[in-house]
Amino acid sequence: MSEGIWNRMQRIDRRVLYWILFVGLMIPFIRPIGLPIAIKSSTRDLYEELRQVEEGEVAVLSISSGVSAWAECLPSMVACMKVLVQQNAKIIGWTTFIDGPLTWDKIVSLVPGLEEYTYGEDYVWFGYFAGAETGVAQLASDIRSVFTADYYGTPIDELQIMKDVNDVHDIKLVLSSDTGDACDYYIRQWHTPYGTPVAEVGIAMQGSAYMPHYRAGILFGMSVGVRGGAEMEKLINEPGNATVSMDAINISHIMLVIVVVLSNVGYIMTRGKR
Repeated sequence: MSEGIWNRMQRIDRRVLYWILFVGLMIPFIRPIGLPIAIKSSTRDLYEELRQVEEGEVAVLSISSGVSAWAECLPSMVACMKVLVQQNAKIIGWTTFIDGPLTWDKIVSLVPGLEEYTYGEDYVWFGYFAGAETGVAQLASDIRSVFTADYYGTPIDELQIMKDVNDVHDIKLVLSSDTGDACDYYIRQWHTPYGTPVAEVGIAMQGSAYMPHYRAGILFGMSVGVRGGAEMEKLINEPGNATVSMDAINISHIMLVIVVVLSNVGYIMTRGKR
């Protein structure tokens, strides 16, 4: 009887396994499970530092990631924005990516608290600037030398939020979301010469690149990939897209382990038998 069961299991059509996996992956997309994940110190430090921002202080969200990075970066950026809004901080956004405005619009649409914010007074979007690190350095010394108006054409001096914001000294911290090395620009041009706190929200591969900066105290925090996004969602107690993605990843891994174990048990049980 036992031999028959194991033989039949080993002859299961692989398409059946694919369907089981497909159904398992559907579950978190219908309703997030929130499977346990450990929160890394780098993510927790990012969250705690944002919680220290006082009402009226100015934070910069620098977007150097495009639509292709939404799966990994967007959830954490949304979570960070929610924390800043809870702290009643003022928020300035700009980007070095052509499709950065799409990312900004998506973030704004996913942060309900911004409905109580007044555009131009509590937050502002300047859009794209050229020059990469040269532009970042120029922003540190004189924001008005880079932007004379916001993304929608309103002169910068007509924006209430910019009344007392002229350079790096008027900025509390910078969140750099990128898929490359844009965070290095802020480290070299903002943090090193002026001591401005900088944090990284990046794709998974950024973890190995920027973890030494975090451990050295250069970055006050990091959110790495979709895992970092799920950790941030857990910290703010609002499961979102990153939690769904991590649930799906965990389910697929659990199912893979089960299949590998059963395959090996089946081999042992039928070894040497016809």
